[in-house]
Amino acid sequence: MAAGSLPYRRTRPRPTAPAAASRVGGYNRTVTTEPQDVETISADLDRFLGTFFNKRGWRSSILYDVAENRLYLDITLASGKLSQDDRFFSLVEYFARAQDTVLRRRSGLPLQCRLYATDGSELTTRLHTRGSSYLDDSARGAGMRRRLAWLGMRRRLVRNVLPGALLWAVALVFVVSVLGIPMGWALVMALGALAAQSVVTLWLRRRRD
Repeated sequence: MAAGSLPYRRTRPRPTAPAAASRVGGYNRTVTTEPQDVETISADLDRFLGTFFNKRGWRSSILYDVAENRLYLDITLASGKLSQDDRFFSLVEYFARAQDTVLRRRSGLPLQCRLYATDGSELTTRLHTRGSSYLDDSARGAGMRRRLAWLGMRRRLVRNVLPGALLWAVALVFVVSVLGIPMGWALVMALGALAAQSVVTLWLRRRRD
């Protein structure tokens, strides 16, 4: 922790910010973030990056420098895997820019993002240089957006779709092999269960809305 920097704690009405609507080099066509509250910036970053990467790959914290009247979003990598990943750099840089823009407009409080390796060495210059190269160059940014779209889809597939598919496969094998139900009837039962699950999910979603 830098000298004069303290973990952010609310001592006055906390500054809030609406959802970011401005584009950063057109980047929000694929990735979006909604700055809400200074105290939740670190958690917002974790959720945002978690769409694309395993959250165990970094630790983040929000610090306030009293002398400079500035917020620091500090990110420490948990392994060296992300220290050379331009996809990670571009996402962090995009998020930090969006948060900084909104905070400056709403409260005049600037935000600076700092990145550290596992050994404590600073990677901030690498983060800004390589991350900005995709945000400020439309051609490079278009290629990165396609890479991020594929990365996000692959992660959702592995995290959300694949476990359910494996569970259904095991259930189908059990029904056919152990209970002796014909494959045709087993498939009908599976389709009926999926339809019922969809109806219940839709009903619960409408209740929440």
